[in-house]
Amino acid sequence: MATNPLSPSAVLQGMADALSTHATGDTTSDLSSSHEALALFTHACMTSLGFRLLGFDEEKLDEARCRELAPRLPPNWNASFNTYAFVYAHQQSALRFVTRIDRMGGKAEIRALAINDERIARVEAVIKDFVSNAALPIRINIRDDGSEDRSDLQQKLQEAFISASRVADLANLIKINIIQKLLPSLQKEGYEESPNDPDDRAARDDADAAGRRPPRQPVLPDPLPRPAQPYPFDDPLNPVPRNPVPAGDFPPPGFEDPLDLNRPLRGGPLAPGRSPFGNIGADDLNPPGLGPHDPLRPGIGIGGGLPRPGGNRGMHPTFDDDTLFGGNGGAEFDPQVPPGARYDPLGPGGVPRLGGRRPGGGSGGFGGFGGFGGGDII
Repeated sequence: MATNPLSPSAVLQGMADALSTHATGDTTSDLSSSHEALALFTHACMTSLGFRLLGFDEEKLDEARCRELAPRLPPNWNASFNTYAFVYAHQQSALRFVTRIDRMGGKAEIRALAINDERIARVEAVIKDFVSNAALPIRINIRDDGSEDRSDLQQKLQEAFISASRVADLANLIKINIIQKLLPSLQKEGYEESPNDPDDRAARDDADAAGRRPPRQPVLPDPLPRPAQPYPFDDPLNPVPRNPVPAGDFPPPGFEDPLDLNRPLRGGPLAPGRSPFGNIGADDLNPPGLGPHDPLRPGIGIGGGLPRPGGNRGMHPTFDDDTLFGGNGGAEFDPQVPPGARYDPLGPGGVPRLGGRRPGGGSGGFGGFGGFGGGDII
């Protein structure tokens, strides 16, 4: 049975093989910090699955030198401080892959992406949960003849981690969150992606959806100018509208309104749709003899008919006006005193001649003086 390339022993051996050659006469350590150990661990996981190192900068590759020194890393792999980058290629993909390990406080973030792909795979790890600072720094043993002795290097690297189970956990995190999202369905002897693992299935689904998604179009600026705003939304002189007061058990006290400006309209003449002066002046807008209720020529005007009770609607109100005087009480039409007629009283008592109606619409009493009959004035 093939060995799992991400088993703790395989990854630790990959770290021992990748650690760069110790320069002759160099007295510094080869692995000095826990952050360097985490970066070297990530690189060992990638190379164990067939990723080939091309350099440390995607814009300045050094593939020839990396191929010459493989599986060793060039001496400048840890030249930067708290930030490590690796550029890879894989025979099962035409893309290039960039992996970056950054330290932020007590955490380390591992990010990776395929160049020309917008998806970034990332995973965070608390460094102290995996790496033991007590076993650091690590230095490769040098023999008397100046050659390296790496026989105990894998054991030293294992002691740099909390336990073998934590090594397996860290390798599993990188597998699920980084490798399977960069290169799903990777074919490697001993490497398996369990279809029952929901994390593996989600990674494959994300990769398939990204392959079917069309490339993003750049956002172009709007060529049309912005519309004019004669009333700006943030006008400092415009007072903020007051929120309505919610109804409660007791209404809040308001300001005094001595002029009744805030009181709704009352009924009667001031009701909506009615004038406080009734219909005075409405009939004066019609030409003489052509109004619908002309008092002088009933039935002749357009839409005319018998004069309506309640008087006309001229500029001078008469006693027949139902708005001011209550109307004539439904009395019959008197041709001597047509509705709305203006006259000077000729008889005693203010009654018209010929014993016609009184100005209020009532008939006279005893003769012209309101007496014993309806005769003329004596």
